[in-house]
Amino acid sequence: MIPIVNTFDLSVLRCLSAIGGGNVTKVTQKLDRSRTYVRARLVTLAETGYVRAIGVEPRYHTFELTSAGRSVARRAETCPDA
Repeated sequence: MIPIVNTFDLSVLRCLSAIGGGNVTKVTQKLDRSRTYVRARLVTLAETGYVRAIGVEPRYHTFELTSAGRSVARRAETCPDA
């Protein structure tokens, strides 16, 4: 598993953990970042195994945490600097 070095990725994982998964728009609204940036981070997190994209059409993907993503999100929630 590739380690997470982008602190915003930790925010994305914590957000998905809190809302139980969601699409790019939902995460964008919660984290107040551009849709393009959030989508790029979600795609990277999916490629590295921290989230899973659900759906056939990429525009309508819903993202959920994998077990690795849940583990990292849990650790990030207990670490005030993450």
